Amino acid sequence: MPAPAIIGPEFAPQAMRVPARQESRRVALASILPVVVLFYAALLPQEIRFSLLEQQFYPYRIAIFGLLPWVFFRLGQGEMRWNVWDVVFLIGSAWIIISLMAVYNPATGLRRGGAAVLDAFMPYLVTRLCIRSTTDLRRILVMIVPGVFLAGSAVMAESLLQRPIVRPIFSDIFGPLARMEDGVTTSSQFITEKRLGLMRATGPFAHPILGGVFLASLLPLFWASGVRSWPLYAGLFAGVCSFFSLSSAAFLSLLIAGSLLTFDYVQRITSFVSWRLFIPGLAALLAAIHIASPSGIVAILVRYTLNPQTGRFRTLIWEYGTASVERHPWVGIGFQEYVRLRWMVPSVDNHFLLLAIRHGLVTPVLFFLVSVVGVAMLALASRGKPEPERRFLVGIAICLFAFVIVSFTTSFFGGAQTWFYMMIGVAISLGAARARPQ
Repeated sequence: MPAPAIIGPEFAPQAMRVPARQESRRVALASILPVVVLFYAALLPQEIRFSLLEQQFYPYRIAIFGLLPWVFFRLGQGEMRWNVWDVVFLIGSAWIIISLMAVYNPATGLRRGGAAVLDAFMPYLVTRLCIRSTTDLRRILVMIVPGVFLAGSAVMAESLLQRPIVRPIFSDIFGPLARMEDGVTTSSQFITEKRLGLMRATGPFAHPILGGVFLASLLPLFWASGVRSWPLYAGLFAGVCSFFSLSSAAFLSLLIAGSLLTFDYVQRITSFVSWRLFIPGLAALLAAIHIASPSGIVAILVRYTLNPQTGRFRTLIWEYGTASVERHPWVGIGFQEYVRLRWMVPSVDNHFLLLAIRHGLVTPVLFFLVSVVGVAMLALASRGKPEPERRFLVGIAICLFAFVIVSFTTSFFGGAQTWFYMMIGVAISLGAARARPQ
């Protein structure tokens, strides 16, 4: 019997149905390979690293530097279709160097800021160069299935067996991580905290929260993708395994994705609800809650966590972190520790707030703007599309929207940060594609 199709014929472009479709497919797969390489690098434990010129090279950073010649070649060939949001994201990235040069000195700012800029802009740029259509993203999902399946399985196994497995192996080979490297707080101790009778599993990720958010983001992507057979089930399995991180951020991401996917289904089969009514209504509700709450919507988000103590701690982070930004609104304080209560640890569980503390408001505001615009562009691009295409674009928008909301309850670094910026690139690419001739 012939093997079942992984991607249905309704998703294949017309050019794939000509006799030379095998050659066309090889070219198409080669064009998306850099995204696949970067994604797998983001999955690897950060224990895999080496030091050069006072810089730590983690797997995702090794992949970024390895892809630089390819990026320069593609840019030199004029392959990048620049738009205003690419420039906005580039300015936000460049401001990282400017801010660190102002806080320290030009040499230090260029050295430390250069690595941070590559960590932010390169995942976005590689994705923008590679992804031209939803077919490209479907192929990428199929190619990353083995990695996400193994990562999800590792998280589940660690939680059920109640002991870390993946990172200790690589720690024995490459050595344990330092507590603070390149201004990023990493975990030198393996987390064995238990919740709900299970251990909070880390798997190959830097922290259970990051692993949970990373895996949870896969659920709406695979669910709405139209990918078939075992890649679909393996991708959904990886998304469900985010539960074993026992992280409030992962649960929030799953809740957002599940609720919005359900709403999308309901609005397809009914005539009295629609996204056109839901989106303005949701925006008005969030704005009203933010205005009515003394401490804003962020404090409300962090209040409902599995551990009330961490919720209160995140509220204090927001209070003292925003005070630091008010004192240093343009260039921040770099990698110095912000002023806070003496007993508070220096970590900041809020991605955009952390960027604002370090680099001032320019970088986080521009990054946030591009993220929100990406969601809006996907929503507009989905209009008038055939149902499989519309559903996938909505699923991508839901994935990025959940990422943005969760970013106010945790800070991304390492592979999770790489994946977040890649998803922003996906949104801008597919959102901009609606204006091109098909």
